[in-house]
Amino acid sequence: QLLEASRYAESLGVAIKGDIPIGVTRCSADVWAEPNLFKLNMNAGAPGDPEQNWGFPPYNWPEMHRDGCSWWKRRLKHMDQYFHAYRIDHVLGFFRMWEIPQKGGGGKYYPSGGLREAGLANLRAIQTASTMLICGEDLGNVPDEVPPVLLELGVLGLRIQRWCDGQTWKYPYLTVGASSCHDCSPCRLWWNEEWGGAEGWYNYFVGKGECPGGPPDWISQKIIKMHCEGTSLLTVNPIQDYIDMWAKLRRPDPKADMINRPGHTDGCWMYRCHLNMEDLLKEANFNGFVKKMMEETKRGTVY
Repeated sequence: QLLEASRYAESLGVAIKGDIPIGVTRCSADVWAEPNLFKLNMNAGAPGDPEQNWGFPPYNWPEMHRDGCSWWKRRLKHMDQYFHAYRIDHVLGFFRMWEIPQKGGGGKYYPSGGLREAGLANLRAIQTASTMLICGEDLGNVPDEVPPVLLELGVLGLRIQRWCDGQTWKYPYLTVGASSCHDCSPCRLWWNEEWGGAEGWYNYFVGKGECPGGPPDWISQKIIKMHCEGTSLLTVNPIQDYIDMWAKLRRPDPKADMINRPGHTDGCWMYRCHLNMEDLLKEANFNGFVKKMMEETKRGTVY
């Protein structure tokens, strides 16, 4: 079914982007079949107060390289049937990982040095495993060694407007520009929950009058248009941010548009679009607006 859907999308000029989580659960078939590839006495996570413990075992990279990272290559070869690009979740984990003893706390980064060498070796091992374009989620505390390696290998980085200077017209070409993502609030919810950030965005990018509440749909339209006009190779914006461009289509409660809250479990990964696709297809004015924006900014153009 997935293969049929993928080929249908491709026939219409639509690319599908897959996803590689940075870890696999302890009770997975992968860990059961090849436990030597994982550090089963450790948990992956992230530093902070409180420390994040993700509960899955870190990779045993030296062991993986013993057979040329065949475990990775098998996964990616299978994915290559369905996807044209894929996102590596937490690509920083290919350089170093915050490792926490399974019984206890107080983690540390491993490796503690040689990050350029580790990143190059690990990413090169998977780069030729498929024809898919690689996009790396490089958010968070990014070591200095990471951006040059991604650039050298042609791996796209990620830019979330509120987490950088927001100047979409200056984004590096080898990036994915995004209005928001699954790990943060959609733009309308962000505008309501983080008024200081929203006001700063408004003053910098609009600069006329007082910052409006809501925000009005023209603000949502401007955010998406900035990304479409931006200099990133790709712009991938959540459907929530697209729908919020049209006031009458908005969900009444923007909190229901949230997908994930990192560090929390309750209520996460339960998002469902409140509009049926059949109904959304009937919204001629909205669809015409989006199509016109894509055409004017040359997004979706085949080069």
